[in-house]
Amino acid sequence: MDHTDHITVDELLARHTVNPSRLEPASSEASGRDVRARLREPVVRPCTVCGEDYRTSTVVTFHGGGPRWVDLWREHTLATMGPWRGPATVQGVLADLREVAAELAAESGRPTRVRTWTDEEGWRDERHA
Repeated sequence: MDHTDHITVDELLARHTVNPSRLEPASSEASGRDVRARLREPVVRPCTVCGEDYRTSTVVTFHGGGPRWVDLWREHTLATMGPWRGPATVQGVLADLREVAAELAAESGRPTRVRTWTDEEGWRDERHA
């Protein structure tokens, strides 16, 4: 599957005619913590779509079938991820890091210094305004 062919998990399952009744039931209150716990289990599950070893899990609620675990391998996970919406430049990424560092400093009451290394410019200390 092409990485630029972004679809929803529902569309992926429909495209491959996955039968929801064959998927493991999940709690309707499943959270990110539940997903992380599932990923830490010492069980290797097959991808819901193709049978490869899975890398991610999510819960999908099917009409008439309720919430079910959907396990996807790398390629299917990438196909269902939306486009990157973060900063597109090194400067944008550094600005985001500085913002988070400032928030942490404000919460902790201790100054936080951001010092980064970039391939383009070497060491770049935080801006002093």
